[in-house]
Parts: sequence; structure tokens; C-alpha cells
Amino acid sequence: MTIQISWGRGAGNATADSTDALDTVLDSIAPSDGPPYCVSLIVPDGSDFPPMLQICVGHPERSFAYHVAADGSSGWAHQPELDNGPAFTFDYAGTPTDAWPERTRVTPADARAAAREFLASGGGRPSNLAWDVVAD
Repeated sequence: MTIQISWGRGAGNATADSTDALDTVLDSIAPSDGPPYCVSLIVPDGSDFPPMLQICVGHPERSFAYHVAADGSSGWAHQPELDNGPAFTFDYAGTPTDAWPERTRVTPADARAAAREFLASGGGRPSNLAWDVVAD
């Protein structure tokens, strides 16, 4: 399975068909200066709303994870043991966007693990995080 990966407004597009390839792409995204990126990982399944995972890449302490499943349900992830994260601004498709502290209850390492599982499962909701799911 190959997933599409995008970040910034035209800043980057890539594909990955293995966790090693995914890690290489994510390593290349981390900004040396400027805000972290919201990175979208999409399973190109031909539907109008394909499975998607968005994570924050480039903040030293926190990330977020948002998932849209094939059934249309969506959810924000969190790690129950983490308190709300710090306020920060990230790049969402070229637009500076404020991260909600209650949405940044994910470490960068666990967001990356979620991305690996998303790829390996073909777009499934990663099981390494707790999810607040909203049904379609």
C-alpha cells in the first residue's frame, strides 16, 4: 500500500509504501526554523473522503493526531497520561494556525508511531493512542 503525504501550501508532497520510507519523509519535513507542520497522510482509495491521518511534525515536545476513517467517523487522539500541551502555532496548508492545548496531548514519538500504524493498516485508526471519536 502506498499513502500520499502532504504539508504546507505546496511545500511538499511525497508518497510512502513502507515505514522506512515514511520515516525518511517525516524526517525531511521537520522545519529548521518556522512553525511545525500539519502533515496529512492519505490513503488514495478513490473515494471522495479517503482515510486520512493528520499529525504535527516539528514541535520538540508535542504533536496532535486527527483521523478520518473509511466509514466517515473522525476523532482526535490523546494520551490519557498527558496534560494539555503548550499553546503553539503550526503551519496548516500554508496558514499559521493555533494549536488547541487540549488537542496537543500527544508526544511526537507517539504521533509518528500512529503514522506508521496508519500506513501498515491501510488507513485504520491507530491503536497506540486513545481517541475521542465522532460518528458520521
